[in-house]
Amino acid sequence: MLRNLTLLKPSNRLGQSLFGALTRHSSLDATSTGGFKQQTAETVREVKHHDGLAADWWNKTGQMAALHAMNEIRVPLIRDGIVARGNVKAHYINTTKVLSGQRILDVGCGAGLLTEQLARLGAHVTGIDLGEELIKAARVHLANCSPELSDRVEYKMEPIDQHAKGNCECYDVLILSEVLEHVDDKVALLSSCVQTLKPGGSIFITTMNKTLPMWLGGVVLGEYVLNIAPKGTHHWDKMIGPLDVQRILDTMNCQTVLVNGSTYDFWRNTWRWINSTQLCYALQAVKQMPTESS
Repeated sequence: MLRNLTLLKPSNRLGQSLFGALTRHSSLDATSTGGFKQQTAETVREVKHHDGLAADWWNKTGQMAALHAMNEIRVPLIRDGIVARGNVKAHYINTTKVLSGQRILDVGCGAGLLTEQLARLGAHVTGIDLGEELIKAARVHLANCSPELSDRVEYKMEPIDQHAKGNCECYDVLILSEVLEHVDDKVALLSSCVQTLKPGGSIFITTMNKTLPMWLGGVVLGEYVLNIAPKGTHHWDKMIGPLDVQRILDTMNCQTVLVNGSTYDFWRNTWRWINSTQLCYALQAVKQMPTESS
């Protein structure tokens, strides 16, 4: 069961440090090609790693089995979170097209596992990713296996900072699912994501917590012993806790309204919600209206 939280406000010192980080990141555009930041060597490594999995992405019993299984909890999380904010027309609630009229941006969409599922609920979904092979796989699957969704799904190989420049406050919902743990510059990523979101819109994040149980169980055991995920997929220094994500979003005028812990039962390939965020967690935050800014 999902739960609402009584939220802690970040200290002024923390807010100032994050604001400083944002302004520092904005100055990096001057060193980029064509006005956009060049990919770092680490970003290139991450993209190459995931691009190499593109051919197996839609195999439900392959290396992406856990990601397929996650749709059983993350799709209802997103659906119910949108409905709870009052952003769905009454006649769509409790129908198979409950997300009709919603414009969703799926950042780091991979080959489209979540993108297609949200489109099946009636949403118009744009999926962006840096992986050329992943976007190719997403488009091929859409055309061959889900042609009925082709008028509601669009895939682009495009970085979020570039996409944000041409799509400011365009989306009702933004999805950042299993992406944050692969990115070094989380402030810059979240800043660009929030820029694309309409006031009153929701950002949904799922990721790993930066805890010893998650590292030992989810990464060391999961990747190097049980082979649940490909080796080298996750890194300690890129993980982040939910309170730190909340604090960053607070500086961007986004109020966290929900956080819930989850865990993966590998022996039966299922995910479930739990009362602890020690392992994995999901977070929903809402971009506040300008008049609500403090």
